[in-house]
Amino acid sequence: MVESAFPLNPWCMKEHALAFRIFRLLFPVVLLLGGATVALNSVNDLSAEYQTVLTLVPYLLALVAVPLGYSFNRSRVVLGALNLCAAYWLIQTGLQTSLDQPHTFVLFSLLAIVLPLNTGLIALYQERGLLTPLGAVRLAVVVLSYSLLYLLWQNQQLGYFLPELPMLMLEMLLHNHYMSQASAIAFLVAALPVIASLAFRRTHTDGALLASLLAAGILLIWFDQPLISALFVSAALITLCTSVVQNSHSMAFLDELTGIPARRALMDKLSTLGRRYTIAMMDVDHFKKFNDTYGHDIGDQVLRMVASQIRRVGGGGKAFRYGGEEFTVVFAGKTEEEALVYLEEVRERIANYPMHIRSQQRPQNNETGRQLRNMGDKSEVVSVTISIGLCEKDSEHADAMAVIKAADQALYAAKNHGRNCSVAAHNPPARKQRRSRTDFAN
Repeated sequence: MVESAFPLNPWCMKEHALAFRIFRLLFPVVLLLGGATVALNSVNDLSAEYQTVLTLVPYLLALVAVPLGYSFNRSRVVLGALNLCAAYWLIQTGLQTSLDQPHTFVLFSLLAIVLPLNTGLIALYQERGLLTPLGAVRLAVVVLSYSLLYLLWQNQQLGYFLPELPMLMLEMLLHNHYMSQASAIAFLVAALPVIASLAFRRTHTDGALLASLLAAGILLIWFDQPLISALFVSAALITLCTSVVQNSHSMAFLDELTGIPARRALMDKLSTLGRRYTIAMMDVDHFKKFNDTYGHDIGDQVLRMVASQIRRVGGGGKAFRYGGEEFTVVFAGKTEEEALVYLEEVRERIANYPMHIRSQQRPQNNETGRQLRNMGDKSEVVSVTISIGLCEKDSEHADAMAVIKAADQALYAAKNHGRNCSVAAHNPPARKQRRSRTDFAN
């Protein structure tokens, strides 16, 4: 296994990257729920016609979210949208009268438990097709739970359950608010899988499910506010819709292994470049030999390390994974000479990055492993290097693909020049560069 040790604290870098990833996932949640909160203060100023239209918005959004999620095989989006829409439909159908009525109070109390628990279950699910036995069961859990509540309410039978309700469902969590203690417990139970899924999966769908849970909690606590259910259910459904687009964008434009933009994103970037730019092609030296010697798992870690260093390139450079062990950096508005300074910084950081190949008998506990390393662990230390070729746009190159081709030729020149060096297409080297003494291939 490879032990990564950046010159800067690697643990801090990982924590910062994780924090940024979580921030990106939660930003739409905060934005939309915050917008719903602001809008809540002004809905009373709307005319009756606009207020009626607002009550229809959640249904329209559900009609968008369900087919969108189904088309992109996002079953959790479909189930989450149905869960919210069904709860909203019950609110609009059966909870527009005073909660002093027994059958209305029981409906509200049960709905306040079913809604969060369904959300927690959906967060636990793996993405599976809906047209399967397991998918049908999951769909039935959502549909039947609300259908049963509606039938009991429609037949005026829920009121008979009031004397049998436990005290937790009768006592409110906060004075002058509408969430019972039982509902609060249900929300806490549901929050565990929702937050755990967000922490481990880190997908936009998980962020949207967290938005659904928060929106449900807010509208139940302040249930007496006009149009609060329409606003917050709409906000949650919007996050579900946008999560499909965001997840699809990540799959198409981000490289799964390294986390940096992939080749398709590079093609889009090239179409936006102006008349002046420089493109660099990078390749990990002796990568096949590294894979053959230490295994593909370690090879993958090498690629992640290299990508993490390349993405830190200065000068406004934008890093992409071109394919395999090859990477691309695009410098908009820069010449070869200007870009070369920043590329050399990246190359030297990677060359000076010590990688420890630890034995198979390494301790399972990370803290124990760090203590052993501090005591002078005698694991094998190797160095990974990269070669770089770069080319700027000029009259000799008709388009970006021609610049990439010239940069690729400069990359091969860097390989022939001894590796672990940078070669500019318009300034080829005069002599061979000495190999790095830490090059593991020696």
